[in-house]
Amino acid sequence: MNILLSGLSNDRVELNLARALMDAGVNLSIIASSGSPAETLARERGALAATHDFSSRIDRNAVQLYRQLVPERKINLIHALTNRALSTALSAQRRLDPAPRIVAYRGTMGHLSRLDPASHFSYLNRRVDCIICVSDAVRRYLKTFRIPDDRLAVIWKGHDPSWYRSAPRSILREWNIPDGSTVVNFTGNIRPVKGVDYLLDAFEGIDPAENIHLLVVGEVRDPSIRQRMGRHPHVHFTGFRNEATALVGACDLAVMPSIEREGLPKAVSEAMAQQVPCVVSDVGGLPELVENGVSGIVIPPRDAAAIRDAVRALAADPERRRTMGRAARARVEGVFNFRHTVEKTRAVYERLLAPHHASAR
Repeated sequence: MNILLSGLSNDRVELNLARALMDAGVNLSIIASSGSPAETLARERGALAATHDFSSRIDRNAVQLYRQLVPERKINLIHALTNRALSTALSAQRRLDPAPRIVAYRGTMGHLSRLDPASHFSYLNRRVDCIICVSDAVRRYLKTFRIPDDRLAVIWKGHDPSWYRSAPRSILREWNIPDGSTVVNFTGNIRPVKGVDYLLDAFEGIDPAENIHLLVVGEVRDPSIRQRMGRHPHVHFTGFRNEATALVGACDLAVMPSIEREGLPKAVSEAMAQQVPCVVSDVGGLPELVENGVSGIVIPPRDAAAIRDAVRALAADPERRRTMGRAARARVEGVFNFRHTVEKTRAVYERLLAPHHASAR
């Protein structure tokens, strides 16, 4: 099989997926973002087909690039990792004979509509042979558009605990967090959909005397959140940090209070891989990842009181936190392990390229 992996950039799971597929004998060509870790990987492995930064859904240069690479490298399947990589692959495919199979990736819910032409140039296009859904919640969402089951595959973005090294606890002193505090972590780009306003509401009901601190890691993109910075002495905003993943490992628990559209947030998987139990809202793929009462706590969305109660309960019970943390890591080592991502992705390729499938197209 000759696979063109398009739109590869700096996602840890996708980079490791490319590496593992090549190790497994898949003949992989890569279109990588210029100057990205993906370009470095592809060059090292002799798999770089081109560097290209997709400028739009109708990127004429990308269309020409596909039309050049597919016959040149005898590509029989394009795996598009981004919206733009997908729409341009579909545009290019119409003039290719034989036409390569098209596999898309969908990591979120929302933003699609039967009335939106752009949706029909991407995920709702009948020429997409398979959409890899990051969670069953994403699959259920896509089924509302009457996409057949055989064109949807749920493949969780698995992780490997060996990828992560937690920061030392002492790093928290940078924000004047005292030793012995219970530290709650939120990591992500802070947009309204992430529900950080409910998390801040929860902390406003926690007395500083309780010695529970919140470390908010990520770029603040929500102006309403920016206006609330500095109100609570135990809420600390770090801004964007390169070592965000290691920071969560220095904390006692993590919270993901999303209000909608979550596919399968990598921040939660990264926390669980480091034995950090998570409090998550019952949204999208989050309850697929976190087993309520076992590897974390699942709460209703938009419920500051529920966040506060869960945080207080775990802060008061260190042994329960440790037990949940071990269960969280075990979940990543088990059904959410990266090896399953590799195996299931390769299985999708093999199914689509099987002779009986090709003849039925």
